Amino acid sequence: MFVFRVGCLALAVLGCWLVCSVARADDPEFTESRDFLHVVIAGKPYRLDSLVVKATGAKGPLPIALFTSGTGNSLAEVRGETPEHYALQARDLALRGWLAVVVIRRGIGKSDGSLAKDRCGKLHVESDLNGAADDLQAAIDVVKKRPDVDPSRIIAIGASTGGASVVALGARNLPGLVGVVSFSGGIHFTCQGWDDKLVEAYKKYGAASRVPNLWLYARNDSVFEPELAERLQIAFLHGGADLTFRELAPVGREGHFLFVAGSRTWLAEYDDFLRRHNLPTWGYSDVSALLKRLGLGEDEAPVAADYLGEPVPKAMAFSPGARRVFAESGGPHDLAANRDLAMFRCKLANNDCRIVMENDRWVGPLTQ
Repeated sequence: MFVFRVGCLALAVLGCWLVCSVARADDPEFTESRDFLHVVIAGKPYRLDSLVVKATGAKGPLPIALFTSGTGNSLAEVRGETPEHYALQARDLALRGWLAVVVIRRGIGKSDGSLAKDRCGKLHVESDLNGAADDLQAAIDVVKKRPDVDPSRIIAIGASTGGASVVALGARNLPGLVGVVSFSGGIHFTCQGWDDKLVEAYKKYGAASRVPNLWLYARNDSVFEPELAERLQIAFLHGGADLTFRELAPVGREGHFLFVAGSRTWLAEYDDFLRRHNLPTWGYSDVSALLKRLGLGEDEAPVAADYLGEPVPKAMAFSPGARRVFAESGGPHDLAANRDLAMFRCKLANNDCRIVMENDRWVGPLTQ
């Protein structure tokens, strides 16, 4: 039997963004480096703030999962953006066998450059997105030179404006770009007619793109509501693009924060997308291996699959006598706290509890 405790989704969305999206303690399962990527865009040098995460001990060459965020609703948010806000989500990608690279685009956070001003006289939707795609392409050019990467397998992932940016990037059909994943994707202006311009841009991108796309929107996204998301989908598909579109259940009080607040919701869709395109993620051989170590039969496969699909930080306690699993994942806690919580809940009804998994690493004594 499998017992899971849900943490982060019970919080208010803003609080969840502030607490759950920051990795609060070092985890030996991951190797992380915070640095600037030195890129060249249109002949000019820039520094883009970045965070690189991979599983400790991972053997290369690793495929690249490049992530970029939105723009922020205020000057304070724009200036305060940092790749560490997305460290936990990057760890989820790294755990699946990827070199996760979070990139902050020009004019945001500590990255060089400036953002275009919001001028309603001449809406610059497409030019903004193309400029953001320039940033991502330049970042990929730098990351591809690492000796531990596989440049033939790259996925570009983005949220909000970042989601629209990776859609624009996908239309360039770069060598090695094998997938685009857009969360709550789009670019929002305060000017009348901005949505029509966004639809026009997506129609152009769809006509050019031959890279598989996965788009995920929460039903309660107030920035890109279901009607607009549907218009973007129709426009993009008009040119024959390869798109999987998913409208997901509401996330907290504001679905636009799907990426940081709704990992439990989207990780299953992400894993399915990777499997369909023969890209790295956990598989059913991992499920069987975990069941064998727990001494459980194949009829308990959902137990192992549910755990492997959960977001980090996560820990599993197991009672051999009761043959029950107690897992704690995500939420506002670090790995040590989730481990303690899983153990506490197991011991409420059992005397033979032990921690057997930390994230996807077996730490228990029951190996068979």
